[in-house]
Amino acid sequence: MFDSHKLALGALLFCGAGEPAARDAVIAEAARRGFAHLEAVDITACEAQVIEINGVGVALAGASPSAARVFASTPARVLAAELDAFDAAIVVAPGLLPFTRVFEGRVWHSTGSLARTANDGAPRVWFGVITAGETPGSLVFEHVGLAKSASDGLWADCSMLPKDELKMRGQPLTPAPIAWAPGAPDFVWPTITAAKPIAREKFVHPEITAGGDRRARVALDQLRTLWINTGTLCNLSCASCYIESTPRNDRLAYITPAEVGAYLDEIARDKLGTREIGFTGGEPFLNAGVIEMMEDALSRGFDVMMLTNAMKPMRRFEEELVALNQRYGARLTMRVSLDHYTARLHELERGPRSWAPAIDGLQWLARNGFRVHVAGRTYSGESESAAREGYRALFAEIGLAVDAFDPVALVLFPEMDAGVDVPEITEACWGILHKSPSDVMCASSRMVVKRKGADAPAVLACTLLAYDERFELGRTLAEASAPVSLNHPHCAKFCVLGGAACSRS
Repeated sequence: MFDSHKLALGALLFCGAGEPAARDAVIAEAARRGFAHLEAVDITACEAQVIEINGVGVALAGASPSAARVFASTPARVLAAELDAFDAAIVVAPGLLPFTRVFEGRVWHSTGSLARTANDGAPRVWFGVITAGETPGSLVFEHVGLAKSASDGLWADCSMLPKDELKMRGQPLTPAPIAWAPGAPDFVWPTITAAKPIAREKFVHPEITAGGDRRARVALDQLRTLWINTGTLCNLSCASCYIESTPRNDRLAYITPAEVGAYLDEIARDKLGTREIGFTGGEPFLNAGVIEMMEDALSRGFDVMMLTNAMKPMRRFEEELVALNQRYGARLTMRVSLDHYTARLHELERGPRSWAPAIDGLQWLARNGFRVHVAGRTYSGESESAAREGYRALFAEIGLAVDAFDPVALVLFPEMDAGVDVPEITEACWGILHKSPSDVMCASSRMVVKRKGADAPAVLACTLLAYDERFELGRTLAEASAPVSLNHPHCAKFCVLGGAACSRS
């Protein structure tokens, strides 16, 4: 297909999807710019393969699904995993936007598309050119815009773009040649602004922000959901578990059915009107008393939300779960953690050999008539629309009747990094953001935990802050009914600005 002698001396041109006339115009434009011995490839039409340019292996991604989900802003560990899927130092893909990213000595070169502009406000479509560098084993990457007068250069629908690319809408692109050789430093074009570290003076005082404003507080409107942490032990060691669960972390001990029952008694005695009991971990099915706890809550008339990874610990209780579902199925929901809709990126977070058992567990639940919800995450850097479409395709493939576009049936949790800068939430923010304190999770829920070595459980403001003593409110639900100061980065990023919640009851 390719003339290796010409490639060593000249250029390989990659065209994104487009009409034949557009590809002809690309070739003419490239020739006008002086690219010698041109070999042209429609990257969207070619099969995935590895070729050699100037002694360097170059993988042509073709129509690989990863081509549509990798962007200049893709998080580093996700990009590394996507690069690992190709047997070459260089990957050329027909992405939605033109960009080149050099990362740990490897390159992802996205050509852009001949069918659409780069959303930069200029009436141009884009293609990519790779030229042999001055020395063997070196390459030069270029992005070339081709005038297309029929467009204003802006997309009407940007729902598939990550937030960093959305911020760049309408900003003109000014590409320059990018020289690469083994060992080249990390680089990205167009430039993506790195997240700032959080200032030390933020989230310190419980009532006043670093800027001197009154910090927002959230009153408990009604305890609609009570979360029970069954213990932090888990059969997995996820890369970034919010509660740091592992097979060895027992900082939160196994809570007992009797201890849970005491809180259910308090709900009944004080007529709190709680509708839902949620069980979380760790992996709840490692707690030997989990079925007894579930039955106690269900028999009292509560809805139960059970969080699980649907792997071996859950499968030990198949008979008991089927019996519970037969008696109380209308009020029992099994929410299964599936961190991404692809095996590669799910296992990037949850570890090798975690995908197949989770899928098998999901299918077992569906076959046995359980109401199934799914919890995903957004660490891939994709837009929510793109992620939901990916899950939709997966659910159709595995026969799972879950509506991927229902934010309750498929909840997508934003990523949390307490070291990254985020605004503090002031009392004025409710009006500025057009939100209400009642929208925030701590307005309607609390979590019970039992700390290792403690003689009794404690009640926390939030499921996300299991180890921050500032959010331990007391030992009873009555003691824990006080307002909560939004004095943690997670309060801002996850709950207020991210709009997420662990339950929607």
